[in-house]
Amino acid sequence: MILFRYFIFLTAINLLIIPASLADLLRANGAETARNFAEISVQEDRVQITLEIDLKDMPAFLSEAPEGADPAADLSERVGKALLVSADGLNLLPETQQIEVRQRKTRATSYRPSYGLAQQDERSPQVVFVALEYSFEQRPSAITFTPPLDPDGMPSAPIGVIFDHQGVAVTDYRYLSRPEVFHPNWDDPWYSRFENPNLTRHHKSALMSFISVEPREVRHEVIFRLRDLEGWTDLGLGEMTSLDAELMAQVKTRAIELFSESNPMVIDGTPVKPVVARADQLSLGVDGLKLLGTPDQTDRATAMLGIILSYPRDALPENLSLSWTLFAEDTDAIPVQITDPAGAVPGQITRGSPEISWTNYIVDWSDPVTQPVTVSAITSYKVPAYSIGLLAFALLIAALGVRAGSGRRKVWGVAAVSVCVISGVLKSNTVDLDLPTKSIPNKEAGSNIVHAMVENVAVAQLETQKPEFATALSKFVLPKHSTEVEAEIRRGMTVALPSGAKAQVREVANLTVEDVEANADGNAQVLARWDASVSGGHWGHMHQRVVSYRALLDFEPKEGAWYLSGLTVLAARMNTYPSSQGGNS
Repeated sequence: MILFRYFIFLTAINLLIIPASLADLLRANGAETARNFAEISVQEDRVQITLEIDLKDMPAFLSEAPEGADPAADLSERVGKALLVSADGLNLLPETQQIEVRQRKTRATSYRPSYGLAQQDERSPQVVFVALEYSFEQRPSAITFTPPLDPDGMPSAPIGVIFDHQGVAVTDYRYLSRPEVFHPNWDDPWYSRFENPNLTRHHKSALMSFISVEPREVRHEVIFRLRDLEGWTDLGLGEMTSLDAELMAQVKTRAIELFSESNPMVIDGTPVKPVVARADQLSLGVDGLKLLGTPDQTDRATAMLGIILSYPRDALPENLSLSWTLFAEDTDAIPVQITDPAGAVPGQITRGSPEISWTNYIVDWSDPVTQPVTVSAITSYKVPAYSIGLLAFALLIAALGVRAGSGRRKVWGVAAVSVCVISGVLKSNTVDLDLPTKSIPNKEAGSNIVHAMVENVAVAQLETQKPEFATALSKFVLPKHSTEVEAEIRRGMTVALPSGAKAQVREVANLTVEDVEANADGNAQVLARWDASVSGGHWGHMHQRVVSYRALLDFEPKEGAWYLSGLTVLAARMNTYPSSQGGNS
């Protein structure tokens, strides 16, 4: 502590003599990269604040020294306390719980376009970390947070901030640049809010529905809270406040049973039931929705779940409708998003209008299907066509000379020899003659065949059911090799995204054939690499990536088509696409 106070003293002395400067222009986003950052949590009997203070901004966060006292006295007790907190109009007294100099915390940043040169990061790599507590005896109806301000009421330093109320996220990354009033909902923290509508989170509703209409599947995905599930069905949890993994597994099973029978869906005029259903635990924070896996313990009051109901299809449907039956006690409207190959359309379900429908208005659409690969493999030969033609002409002249009289034979003979001489002169002038072959003669032919095969694999992976997947493979994989090829596709070419979704291939690019080895019987092995743009997501959270593959592909010709007889994925490296996980996505 003595060393820390000495460090604070030297820093403050150097910074306090700097003339007052104007506040920075606060951008509308990017608060996660602010020089100073506050994590604020409202609990049952206190407000907890952890501050990361940039070294050059530390003077702005010092509370005023007592009248007549040395301005550099008791710095460690005054750090951070210029950030004021009041409850129902009464200032709360802060207590310092921890203070130290440490490395700056790295936070996930949201993707945003960049214009011009990137700004240099002028933040100090180390920060002054301060943990403060502001206690209160009675639950307030309003809590005001006031950042350090200059005499003109402008912020003395930029402060990025995130808020939560009893573990429930209230905001995404935001800036705290003026006094902000917070109204806690002590019965249900989900509905706690700031008076300033800009201080909010991306997912505002506690209950959300997402319908995805895809070529081989319709999915209905719902985000809901455990406390809402308890309002719909008796889970028998008693007075427990924390649930272990076994109990949560039972909760998920009950949720699947309930949603499988609720919110009936009709597709192309036929009522349908989900064939596959899955429930997961989720968390909602500044980096969006996250899949939690299986935590050892779950807070009953704040737990969130997501359910996925799958309705496999043979083709893109023409229409569908959904009748909503599960409303939460405090929810009269439920946001719904319907996504089809043309894009996403937001909607809403209310108690008075509980149905939502979709109609296929896509005009230029054909369902993707696998195709036999009939790419021609061509061998090119250089032929001295002019010489061959002239030799044939010379033979004709010679034949005419034989049939001519003895007096004319000499003339025909001279003509035939002359033509032969010209033919010899022109033998270097050749033309390319392309002939079909049963093997893969070069890299160009190999590239065409590999591209067609990779696109076939992408289409086959759209299938959600094993029999349909096998049928799709049969168009380009020989039956005797289907088991091995299917296993390698699932092992090496199935991309699982952070949301738990299986990615779909949107585009194949940058395909390069490194080597071709052809056998006498026509079989060939090709070493190739390519990039696949993939995307997928659940619960309205879309991920996009580029996966770079390198693989050995074995081909076998049969009845005018090429078949995949073997596949070995040597490498699959995931690269970041233009959008990245995190931020306000």
